[in-house]
Amino acid sequence: MLGGLEGCWMRSGGTITPVATEDEARTRLSELKEIQAARKRLSELKAEREWRKKNWAIQYYAIKQDGTTKGPHKGQNAFHRSKARIREVDGGNRSGKSTALCNEVVAHALGYRPWLKEDDPDYKVNVRIPSKGLLAGESFGEQVKKVLIPKLLGDAENGVPGAIPTQELLRTKCNPQGVITEIVLKNGSNIHLQSYDQAVPLFESSDHDYAAFDEPPPRPIWVAIQRGLTDRRGRSWLAMTPLSEPWIYDEIRTLPDMELFNFDIQDNLGYGLTQEGIDNFSASLTDDEKEARLRGRFYHLSGLVYKSYGAVHRVSRAKIWPKGTPPAHWPIWMHVDTHPRTPHHAVYMAVAPDSRKFICGELKNGDTNNRIDPFCEALKVYEKTVFNRDIEGFVRLMEPGAQTPNPVQDGISIWDAFAGKGFLCKPGSKNRDAGILLMQDALKHDPEAGVYPMIYVMDDLLGVHRELTHYVWEEWAQKAAQGRTEKQVPRDKDDHYVEGLHRILLDSPYYADISRFDDEEESVSGRTSNSVTGY
Repeated sequence: MLGGLEGCWMRSGGTITPVATEDEARTRLSELKEIQAARKRLSELKAEREWRKKNWAIQYYAIKQDGTTKGPHKGQNAFHRSKARIREVDGGNRSGKSTALCNEVVAHALGYRPWLKEDDPDYKVNVRIPSKGLLAGESFGEQVKKVLIPKLLGDAENGVPGAIPTQELLRTKCNPQGVITEIVLKNGSNIHLQSYDQAVPLFESSDHDYAAFDEPPPRPIWVAIQRGLTDRRGRSWLAMTPLSEPWIYDEIRTLPDMELFNFDIQDNLGYGLTQEGIDNFSASLTDDEKEARLRGRFYHLSGLVYKSYGAVHRVSRAKIWPKGTPPAHWPIWMHVDTHPRTPHHAVYMAVAPDSRKFICGELKNGDTNNRIDPFCEALKVYEKTVFNRDIEGFVRLMEPGAQTPNPVQDGISIWDAFAGKGFLCKPGSKNRDAGILLMQDALKHDPEAGVYPMIYVMDDLLGVHRELTHYVWEEWAQKAAQGRTEKQVPRDKDDHYVEGLHRILLDSPYYADISRFDDEEESVSGRTSNSVTGY
């Protein structure tokens, strides 16, 4: 009974108001109890959230030092959802690549991605549990101890929790130096930690469901670990600022079941980084360093001559020439890059009726002594097989230095030796700078401005593709120290096909006869959009 409450006073919020009736008193008391219960529940939720931020931080993806949550950003999200067996993240400093790597490791140890909703198609991880994984860094003392372990188990000194839920952790194991080398979860999953300063045989002794690399690994270690992944059809992930190990660019990027992700430092803006901090860091870097440390571009390729060359320029031979060989009325230019010791290289370029140019052939002398006669015979077979043309069916160019007489062979030049086999070539131009400008102009691709490439590369020409993706400007800081001028020139290395392409472009290749189209080719050339390139 609430008798006697009539005429009493009750507090509501910060105000004291009179109670007129017993029913009103009951109502007010009920409201107060509800408010108290709500406040209690809110307090419990806050406590639970703080507990989870400390013990289940991976549910929030990552916790910053000030206690706020972060991520995943767009690039990290794409990385986690990829189904590729090999995933590579090329990222600038502080772009979130190591966080993504460690979170994926923990997800594979748990069997699910805690930061996603349970009904998300990528919540469950396709891995058997308990799983066995490897996480490797550059060194135990620096990378493993100071970067990877804190991301996995937390940094008590700075008050930052780790990605592994504390209630899921069973035990850890340390090496004699006190660095953790193994983490075991209660579900039986193991995470082994190793470093690149260990001997290669130590990486060959075990099999894994996955292997994660923080920063680029040396090739022998990569090969050793891949052997250990074979039995379980394991997967690999690399997260790195690409300042070293250029073999990765050449060998891993070409693998069929591989996906590349690029994290820019700007991706992490607002996720622990400020624009002021990024600007201050950027001001301390050279232009080439910015490419690697801010944008995650391979440092050894920062000075690329043909930066615009990419997938848009690579086309299928079968789509260009459905019958297997080029139409007889397409003119084809050919250039031979000759050397006394380095193998001779030949490269071919065809011109379509619409004036687009297609780099369509490459051949390197396979003779161990680089003899001209076997190379000429190989050229005849190659040209008949690939282009269905005899020796007269090409416009031929040759390196201008090939006409220099050889005093050891009675003054006969390399040009004379090729001519003696029926390969009559005119000397190509020496104007490399002009050739580079022509190539850059032909590669231009800006759909918004209505600009489309005028040169394409058959996608089976691995030699040409490699040279175009590795043709870089010389490092003139070193040249200046030698008293050289600072004129920007390409590095004279692995450029045999590229130099030939320059000389072909300088010869102004063109399509001369448009009167011989067949019906199918007429329809293609008459369209405003090309069926192969889409332009």
